[in-house]
Amino acid sequence: MSQYKTDDITTVQELKKRMHDFTDARNWTTAHNPKNLAMSIAIEAAELMEHFQWGQIDDYTDGKVTPEKREEIAMEVADVMVYLLSFCRSLDIDLSTAVMKKMDKNELRFPVEEWSKK
Repeated sequence: MSQYKTDDITTVQELKKRMHDFTDARNWTTAHNPKNLAMSIAIEAAELMEHFQWGQIDDYTDGKVTPEKREEIAMEVADVMVYLLSFCRSLDIDLSTAVMKKMDKNELRFPVEEWSKK
């Protein structure tokens, strides 16, 4: 059993608070401005992409990724997320609201009737 709470019970607010407490305790808050955080998100996303750069699609199907590789990838995903959480905090963006609004727009932009036929 993991010592960590899983996605189905952890709130975005809990993640934001954990990240804020971490940066605040180290006096990193001033460096964590929107410009620096946006750049950090892109850098960490590029590090995530490196894991897939030269592989084939089949190399990443279930069962083909070793536990060690999955953990490396998970840590890159976490890096992207912690910077994203800080970014949202720096601009007072409610991540859940932003995602839901974007999905509403996507529903209109990509109607099921049109795209389910493809």
